[in-house]
Amino acid sequence: MTPWMEAAITISKVPTAPTMADVAKHAGVGIGTVSRVLSGSVHVSDATRDKVRQSVEVMGYQRTRKSAAERGKGGKLVAVLVPFFDEQSAFQRLRGIVSRLAPHGCSVVLHNVESPSQARAKLLELPRSLVLDGLIVVTLPLVDDEGDRLIGGRFPTVLIDASYPGLSSVGIDDHAGGALSTKHLISLGHRRIAFVSEPPRNAFGFVAGARREEGFRAAMAEAGLKVPAALVRYGAYLHSAARQMATELLSLPDRPTAIVAASDVQAVGCLEAASRLGINVPEELSVIGYDDIDLAALMGLSTVRQPLVYSGERGADLLLEALSMPSQQPHTERLELELVVRSTTTTAVKRKVRR
Repeated sequence: MTPWMEAAITISKVPTAPTMADVAKHAGVGIGTVSRVLSGSVHVSDATRDKVRQSVEVMGYQRTRKSAAERGKGGKLVAVLVPFFDEQSAFQRLRGIVSRLAPHGCSVVLHNVESPSQARAKLLELPRSLVLDGLIVVTLPLVDDEGDRLIGGRFPTVLIDASYPGLSSVGIDDHAGGALSTKHLISLGHRRIAFVSEPPRNAFGFVAGARREEGFRAAMAEAGLKVPAALVRYGAYLHSAARQMATELLSLPDRPTAIVAASDVQAVGCLEAASRLGINVPEELSVIGYDDIDLAALMGLSTVRQPLVYSGERGADLLLEALSMPSQQPHTERLELELVVRSTTTTAVKRKVRR
């Protein structure tokens, strides 16, 4: 088991204050129900949640309860809200978060979300939790008044790979990253370059792919190159979906000589498609990804490296600073990107168009 997995616990296991039994008795519910309400669980009816909160106020539980840090039993408790935590980019960020928080006696509770409705529910409940000392939100865009709820929450919140006015955040310039990968291919003589990404409009509202596409198009325009609609494909954030998209691109009569993928996961799918079609990489096709996950180095994938682990570390640092100095102003930090050239990109070779 990895260190961050060992650190990830469920909120319901957090030691509770002695007066929780009094709250449960007053509300006419079980102690477990009180615990779920106080931890921000969505698995409680609205009527029961209101009843428990009324009892909390009547009993004075919130005013007298000490935080995890004050109790001295395990230090501070920090929640991390992240979509699809088993994805490589999320996993590496979690590594960075835990490595920074653990030495300070912080325990980490992981909230993995796999649907927009689940994310929205967590963003509604967590800021009101009575057991948390801090929150880190990874990648999730904030919509409507979600950011305002976090600003008005009972504890500080830091965003990683997302931003919102009034909240500290750590991120990158995805537009610049898309341009960086495209300019690399253009410098190698490629002119017919395709782009593969997730749809600009998606259920979670992720914007990284769209911004990377903007950078791709800007670099192409700067070089005086056109982007035919047939060379831009959208699909799910899965290597299997990217494999299908790349298969279609590479089956065109005048196929691209290079592909810019909005992620390493999708770049892997493009490499699989080329292999199945008998197209040599990089002699006949150059492919470049984005992120530099561990698999990228193993496959020799050229990519744009964003500091995934370091972004987790910096997000945790900002949260620790907010916990020690609650009155400090929000801080926004943008991390540097790096072009990593490996074996999947090379000089373009002129090819006759198939008829």
